[in-house]
Amino acid sequence: MASLSELCDAVKEKLSAEQRSLAERETALEADREKLQAEKAAMMKAGITESDLLSINVGGQIFAVKRSTLLMAPEDSTLNAMFSGKWDESFFRDAEGRMFLDMSPPVFSSILSYLRAMRLECPAKKRRSLPIDQMYEAELKAACLYYGLFPKPHMALQLKSREQQGLSIVDDEEGTTVRQTAGLFRAAFGTEVIETVATWKFSAVSISNGYMFAGTTAAADPSQNPYSSSSAFGWACDGQVYLGGTNYPGLGGWVGWQAGDHAIFLLDIEASTLKMYHSRTQTLHTLALPAEKKQWRLNLDLYGQADVVKLTIPT
Repeated sequence: MASLSELCDAVKEKLSAEQRSLAERETALEADREKLQAEKAAMMKAGITESDLLSINVGGQIFAVKRSTLLMAPEDSTLNAMFSGKWDESFFRDAEGRMFLDMSPPVFSSILSYLRAMRLECPAKKRRSLPIDQMYEAELKAACLYYGLFPKPHMALQLKSREQQGLSIVDDEEGTTVRQTAGLFRAAFGTEVIETVATWKFSAVSISNGYMFAGTTAAADPSQNPYSSSSAFGWACDGQVYLGGTNYPGLGGWVGWQAGDHAIFLLDIEASTLKMYHSRTQTLHTLALPAEKKQWRLNLDLYGQADVVKLTIPT
């Protein structure tokens, strides 16, 4: 047994290591701050500010827009970087010296309208698509993707179990592995409420007792049988499909989970849908969720001992 002195020394060493790590993080953070301040100072010296009024030639049509409006695009997006001021000198320009974008004017107009709505704190923040005439739909979709107009979907992999033994949840670099060890019904659900869009890949590594459920729930503390709660939506074995906790066997041609199955889930809050692409049957299944606002979370229910599920980020 370690002596009191040895325990004290171990604690001191651990505290010392944590202090060194904290100092390193603070140094790195300070360097980032200085770099940001230097970039801001350089842009201000060059007369570049968020209040700048930009004249942009988009496919031959001239748009007047404030820089701050274009910077409503996500900070890590291509669109935000283009108009941050860092690349103004390298921007392709027309004969009059105006910034030029090779894009159909209606497409840019739709994007600009969305960003202006963002400034007004409208529900536009939760959009995943924009309205436009059908002939421009493909171009608009490609532009939104290329310029990173919408925040990247949240990867809903963080799980916790109900306060019970018999369920192992392990995170690693690839994702999350959920393992049933008790041979009794066990449930796991997301630690975070999904506000907009979430996507995840579900892999049924093994199914030992013929039952497994994957989907979503709005219950903050799932019951003993979460799949039967009034807010449960998802797919189980033996062709079971749950809508609001009610089983609709074989809905949409669903046949049930088997060991080795893989599926991609997409939960879209704005569209009120839960979609699942099942790779073995090459089928896309869609469930309509209630339109009223709920706190949706990922939900897994495992029944058999040695059941194993892997959640990863879709590629």
